[in-house]
Amino acid sequence: MAVRASQFFKRYLSDSIAFFMMAQILLVVATGAIAWTIWNQTRIDGFSAFVLSLGVLLIIQVVLAPFVLSALSKPLKIISQAIAHVSKDPVQTPPPDITPRRYELNGVKAMVQTIYELAVSSQSPAGTAAAANDTPLERYKILLENAPVGIVAFNRQGEIIIANALAPVRETSNGGRELELLFEQTNSFTTWFGDAAATKVRDTKTWHWIPNALPDTEDRRIFDVVGYYNKAGEQSVEAILITIDRTAEYSPTEEGMDFIALAAHELRGPITVIRGYLDLVGDELGAQLTAEQKELIDRLEVSAEQLSGYVNNILNVSRYDRNHLKLHLHEEHLYDIVKELIPGLALRAKTKKRRLTLRVPENLPTIAADPSSLSEVINNLIDNAIKYSKENGEVIVSAQPKDNFVEVTVQDSGIGIPASVVGNLFTKFYRSHRSRQQVGGTGLGLYICKAIVESHGGTIWVRSKEGEGSTFGFTIPIYSTVADKLARDNNGNAQIIERSDGWIKNHAMYRR
Repeated sequence: MAVRASQFFKRYLSDSIAFFMMAQILLVVATGAIAWTIWNQTRIDGFSAFVLSLGVLLIIQVVLAPFVLSALSKPLKIISQAIAHVSKDPVQTPPPDITPRRYELNGVKAMVQTIYELAVSSQSPAGTAAAANDTPLERYKILLENAPVGIVAFNRQGEIIIANALAPVRETSNGGRELELLFEQTNSFTTWFGDAAATKVRDTKTWHWIPNALPDTEDRRIFDVVGYYNKAGEQSVEAILITIDRTAEYSPTEEGMDFIALAAHELRGPITVIRGYLDLVGDELGAQLTAEQKELIDRLEVSAEQLSGYVNNILNVSRYDRNHLKLHLHEEHLYDIVKELIPGLALRAKTKKRRLTLRVPENLPTIAADPSSLSEVINNLIDNAIKYSKENGEVIVSAQPKDNFVEVTVQDSGIGIPASVVGNLFTKFYRSHRSRQQVGGTGLGLYICKAIVESHGGTIWVRSKEGEGSTFGFTIPIYSTVADKLARDNNGNAQIIERSDGWIKNHAMYRR
C-alpha cells in the first residue's frame, strides 16, 4: 500500500531501525562464526578468541559502514535531488527517478510529488503576491519553466534567445549561450537550420540519441531532439528546439555495447595463440611442407588475420559514440607513421599484383595525432585500395599541406563507386551489393575511419567515377594550429572537435 507524504518520516524511521538491527544481527552472527572457526582451527585460549572476535567485528563494521549509510540515505538523496531540480540554482540537476515500486511503498514518491506541487504553486500567479501580474506573458514563462522537457528558441541569426532550466545550454566565455549537444556531423542542427532558412517557410526535424558530452564524461546525458522552424516567427523566434532526456532508456544499450566489447576482447587471446602457432608451423616446418600444405597454412593465416581484424573493429565500434572517440593527441610526423606501415602493405600489394607508390614528403608540418588510431585509418584506406584495384594497377598515397591541415589521399585504379552508393560509404555496416560479391568484410572499416578522423578534428571524403577508380582522402590538423586547445585539455580532443558556436565542426564530404 502506498505511503502518504505525512507518513514518510514514520515509515522511514521504522524501516531504518529494522534495516540497522538486521544488519547488526547478521554482523554479530558472521563475526561469531568467523571467531569460532578461528578458535576451532587454532585452538587458542578463550580470551584470545574473544579479543580476536572483537577485532574482526570492528574491521567488518568499518568496511560495511559506508554501504549501510549509503542504503539508509538513499531516500534523503532522492528528496534532495528533487529539491535541487525545482530550485533556482544555476547548476541544472536532473529530476530523480521515482518509478520503482519501492519508492511508492516507502513514501519517497509521495514526498517528491509534494515538492513538485509546492514548487509549481509557489511560482503560480495565484499562489504569490504577483497575482496582479497574471498576464499571458507570465503564464508562458511559468509554462516554460515547468515543462518536463528542454526548450530552446533561436532568432534569425541562429542565436539562443530563450532557454528553460532543462535545456542543454551552457554559457560561453563572452557571456552568450550555446547548445551543449553533439550532433552527428552529417545530420546536425546547424545544417538543418541553414537549409530551412534558405528553402523553407516551415519545417520540422527529429534527431534520436543525441548526447551532450563524449563517452565516460561525468553527468553525460542522451536526448531525443525535435526542431521546428517558422520563418519570420512571432517575437523574432525563428526556430524552437525541444529536448527530451532519454538517458535512462538509452544507457542500457550503451552498457550492452560494453558487454560486446568485453566479449570481443576475450576473443583476442585465443586468436593470438592461433596466429602464433601458425607462424611457428610456417617457420619450423616450412621446408618440409608440400605446396598444398603451404597453401593451406597461408589460407589459415589469412583467415586468422581477418578474424583478428573483425574483433578489433568490434572493439573500436563499441568505443565510439556518434562517430566520436576520446583521444589524446600529440605532435607527430605523418611520414614516420606512414613509413611504419608501408613494408607490410607493399608486400600485400605485391602478392595481389598491385603497385604501391608513396608520395609523402618528409618535411610536412607536424600534425596533432594519435599514431595508433591514425595508422588504422591509413592502413584501412590503402588495404581497400589494394583490394579494389585492378590487376597490375597502381595505388598512390600522397600528402600535402592544405590551409590549417595536412591532407592525405589514397588513389586506386579500381572498379569505382556508383553515385548512388557514395553517400552511404561511411555508414556503419553498409556494404554495396557488388562489394559483398567481390570482397569480404564487415562494413565497419570506413565507419571507423570516419570516426577516427573526425575525432582528430578533421574530415574524410571520397571522389569516385564508376569504372575509373576512386580517391579517398582525409585531413588532420597541423599541430601548431591546435596546440593551445590541446594544452588546455591535457592533450584531449574535446575542444578541437567543437566549433566556437558549440556544434561539432565540419561534415564528411562526398566529392564526385
